[in-house]
Amino acid sequence: MIRYSLTVFALSLLMVTWSAHAQTHQMNPFDLEVPIADAKVVAQGGEVFSEKCSSCHGGRGLGTGRAPCLSCGKFMFRGNTNSEIYETIHSGTPRTGSRGGKMGAFSSVLNKDEIIAVVTYLRATEHARIASGEIKDPYAENQDAMVFPE
Repeated sequence: MIRYSLTVFALSLLMVTWSAHAQTHQMNPFDLEVPIADAKVVAQGGEVFSEKCSSCHGGRGLGTGRAPCLSCGKFMFRGNTNSEIYETIHSGTPRTGSRGGKMGAFSSVLNKDEIIAVVTYLRATEHARIASGEIKDPYAENQDAMVFPE
């Protein structure tokens, strides 16, 4: 009976932890936490993304020949944490290699909350694509290559 009670308690704790984790996204305990289950923030991020980012990165952040997929879980310029994605949007990127050009800084056009909303939108889209089986989980696969659809 005690073993059964401990098992039920452990499973309950696991479910609470999983459901709390499913509400937000964070790559590590020190990373910027984004509310991927907050429909209002995700929608705001989607609107900003559509207006400011989709011309290069495509709809839903699927990537184009000009710019990489941003909903595939592979952010290679600064890194894959939410904080690093925030910094890339805020400060832009220099031209690197033969593929892709410089992305301008958006700090003068987007405020902090709008940038966080864009990161939230990208992570929510990525999460939905993984859950639907559309893309493999890049964290489980430990894939390094960015995706530039042709």
